[in-house]
Amino acid sequence: MFLLGILVGLAQAGGWFATPVDGVMYWQAGTSTDLYPDSWSVITGSQIPYPPLIAQVSALLQPIGWPAFILLLTTAIFAAFWYCARGWSLPLIVIGIPWFLGIGPEEPAKFLAYGLIGNLQWILAALTIVALRHPALWSVELVTKVTTAFGWWWHVLRGEWRAAAVGATVSLVVLGVSFAVSPGMWIDYLGFAVHNFSAADPPIPTFPIPLGIRLLTAAPLLIWGARTNRPWTVPAGCGWSLVGMYSFSFLPFFVAAWRVRSETRQST
Repeated sequence: MFLLGILVGLAQAGGWFATPVDGVMYWQAGTSTDLYPDSWSVITGSQIPYPPLIAQVSALLQPIGWPAFILLLTTAIFAAFWYCARGWSLPLIVIGIPWFLGIGPEEPAKFLAYGLIGNLQWILAALTIVALRHPALWSVELVTKVTTAFGWWWHVLRGEWRAAAVGATVSLVVLGVSFAVSPGMWIDYLGFAVHNFSAADPPIPTFPIPLGIRLLTAAPLLIWGARTNRPWTVPAGCGWSLVGMYSFSFLPFFVAAWRVRSETRQST
C-alpha cells in the first residue's frame, strides 16, 4: 500500500493522473490572499473550508514545490489507509474500481477516492487510533476538520486527566500560535464558518442526517464505550461527528473503528 501511494503520488506530481482536487486546494491555500469568501464553492481559487492552520502549514511548505508536496501527501494518505484497514486495504480498493470504470456504485469507491483526490480523511481516521495513546494528536483533528477532535472526550469520560490535559494544552498552544501569526485570518475564518454553517447551501450534497442529531447520537455512543472499555467507539464517534458529512465520508473512520475493535477482541 505504501508503494501504491508512491506510484499514485508520482503520477499526480507528473500530471499523468486525474487532478487531486483536495490536494490542490491545500497547496494553493498557502499562496492565497483571499482565503475565506462569503460562500464556499467546490473549487474557487485556493479557498478552503478549513481553519487557517492548513493555509499556514501550506505556506511553509511552498519551497519544496508542488510535485514533492503531492507525492508526500498521497503517500501519507495511502500509508494511513493501510494503517486503518491492514489486510483489507487491497479488497477495499478493488471493490471501488468498477465505479471508476463507470459500471458500479459510487459508495465502495470512497475508500480509494480519498487517496486519489488528496483528502486528509484517512490520515485523520488513523490519528483517532493513535491519539488514544498520544492525546496531543487531538490538536491535529481540531485544527483540520474540527469536530473529529470529539474523541478527546474519551479521556475525560474515563477519568484519564493527564491525557485530557495534554490534549487540551497542546491544542490551546497550537491554536494560540496560529492565531498570533494570523489573527485576521482567524477572524475571517470564524465569520466564514458561521455564515456557511447557518445560511449557505453546501457545494456538494451532504449526508441527510444533520450534524446536531449526529452529535446527540455520537455522545451516548462514546459514553457507553468509555464506561465499558470499548475504544472502537472513539473513531466511530469521530467519523459520525464530521461537520461536512459529504456522502459516506465517515467510512474511513468506521474502518479505523473496525481495526480497533478487532485488536481489542484479540487481546481479551
